[in-house]
Parts: sequence; C-alpha cells; structure tokens
Amino acid sequence: MKKTLIRAASVVAASVGWTGANAHHALSANYIEEVGEVEGVVVEVFWANPHVHYYVEVTGADGSTRIWDLESSNLNGMASAGWSRDTIQVGDRIRVSGRMGREGRPRLALDRESLEIIE
Repeated sequence: MKKTLIRAASVVAASVGWTGANAHHALSANYIEEVGEVEGVVVEVFWANPHVHYYVEVTGADGSTRIWDLESSNLNGMASAGWSRDTIQVGDRIRVSGRMGREGRPRLALDRESLEIIE
C-alpha cells in the first residue's frame, strides 16, 4: 500500500511539473506570429530567471507614452548568446523587433539579433 501511494504521488508530481514547464514555455500563450518593432528608452532591467525582461518607455505618434515589456530568454540563454547584465542598461535608447503581444498588449518576445542601441 505504501509503495502504491509513493508511486501515485510521484506520477502526479511528474505530471504537474511537466504541465507547468510545458505551459511556461508556450510562446503562443502570450505572443502572436506577427513581428513588430519597438523603439524607446529602457526604464527598468529585470535580469533574473525565469526570463530576462527589459521595460521600455515608448512614445507614440500622438506624444503619449507607454511602457512595453520586452521578454527574452533565461540567464543561461542570454549568457550563451553573449549578453550580460550590462548589454542593455537603464537610460539606453534601443530599437528591437520580435513577436507582438496577444490582444494588443504592449509586450514583445525579443529577438536578440535585432538589438540596435541608438545613440
């Protein structure tokens, strides 16, 4: 009986862990296939797992501003691509492209290859 309960608990734990990991990595949950471009000033850098985020203030054609969440990969992925905490810093004006946020949300799945730091 005890072995059966331990096996059942292990199966449930493995299933929950797999489902959480699978859902976490689904880009389609937060982003659409359409690629867009964002240009603005970095106001915050979140350099931590599970994903690195850059928050950028973007000025619209009408002069209004909006904060965009630019999401990238985890710390290991960023380091493997040659990025560090100092690659993009608060105050940098950047232009990047990537998959746009669902339902018009101001977020972008950052394409690291597209980074342009504007001086």
